[in-house]
Amino acid sequence: MGEPTQRATVRRVRLLSPTVRELVLLPLESKISFTPGQFVSLKLPVGEHPPLTRAYSMAEPESPSGELVLAFDRVPDGLGSGHLWSLKEGDEVVLAGPYGNFTAPQPLTVDLVFVARFTGIVPVRCMIRHLLAVPPARRVTLIYGSPTKAERIYHDEFKDLAARHGAFCYLPTVLDGSGATGEESRPEQGMLESLWAGRKDFLPMVCGTKAFVRPLKAYLTGLGFERKEARYESYD
Repeated sequence: MGEPTQRATVRRVRLLSPTVRELVLLPLESKISFTPGQFVSLKLPVGEHPPLTRAYSMAEPESPSGELVLAFDRVPDGLGSGHLWSLKEGDEVVLAGPYGNFTAPQPLTVDLVFVARFTGIVPVRCMIRHLLAVPPARRVTLIYGSPTKAERIYHDEFKDLAARHGAFCYLPTVLDGSGATGEESRPEQGMLESLWAGRKDFLPMVCGTKAFVRPLKAYLTGLGFERKEARYESYD
């Protein structure tokens, strides 16, 4: 039996950075209920043997309207992202899901530390917005690295959330040093190492490309984190 799919219409398009776009989709047949951190699969009419399947995480928790908010970067010569970049309001896509296990436990029984780079922030943003809707019992920390200042998405939102929620700590870093004077530019692993100094009394959740996630996974495994004591998501 085939994978259940449905059509969705593009409701809004927003540019988040020179290479990152946000799409708001409305499923046309049934509302999709999901857990923050999950993703949908888009079936795109491109490639040698269409449809081309690509996975994109939700950037915002469920809404009463049933709209899904996705964000993606345009990969050079990428068939999938190139097609999505061309979409405009009123266009349709085919999707399936939700899928995925990269989700935060609730209630939180230990401090939670997210470590994300570039568009790895998308599912993390969804989880943070959901967690902070009701003040969490434990501290939530976000270490977020962007390749350049121009490619840092949702930054002002995270600053505002940190100012309004005492349980949320936001630690951005701009890896090429183009951030404001005095702003952090260390790699995310160095920030994690100095923040926790070898401790393991927290739940780490890491998201980014495989080249980003693997060294952090090796580091956390070396600290003694077992498979169920840390969570990882890569998207390439």
